Amino acid sequence: MPNLSTRRGFLALTATGTAASLAGCSQLESLAQNDSEDGGNAVTVAVQPDREALTSLQEEVQNNASDENLSQQEAQQVYRERQRELVAETATAFEESASERDFTIEASETEYGLFRVTGSDGAIMDALRNGDVTGIYPGEQYELLVQQQQRREQQRAMLEEQQRAQEGNETNGSDSGNVTSGSGSGNETAE
Repeated sequence: MPNLSTRRGFLALTATGTAASLAGCSQLESLAQNDSEDGGNAVTVAVQPDREALTSLQEEVQNNASDENLSQQEAQQVYRERQRELVAETATAFEESASERDFTIEASETEYGLFRVTGSDGAIMDALRNGDVTGIYPGEQYELLVQQQQRREQQRAMLEEQQRAQEGNETNGSDSGNVTSGSGSGNETAE
């Protein structure tokens, strides 16, 4: 039974992380504001692997974790690494197909699935409708979104390092408890 609760915890955590990742990239900022302006204004677009690929990855990691007796933290780390690979693959495919579309890529961070693009509003909206793009943001938010992703990765890395250090302390078996010599605290007064 403890293994089942571990699996449930792992599934809950990965599902929450995936949902948060997708939710953060799925807001649709209306391009209608730009219709009356110059159509060449840059927008930021986000791409993510499709949900089936993420679900398949989650199941694969879960099965491998139980087969290989990975800890929950190790399984989560494997999942995040593989998820990053999927995002990069999806972003690279999007980048390669950009020449076939009616927009151009001005800047890209394929590692995070973020692009600053210019071009036809219709082409950008078609990419959203087709599922090639999961979110459209104002162009000036590109740098901010990239910085947010970088901070998240730094925070994850620090958290993983802390967890590894904590695991090392737990498995070390050393007793770091306070030991006193029995001579008192030094705050006694003579009467």
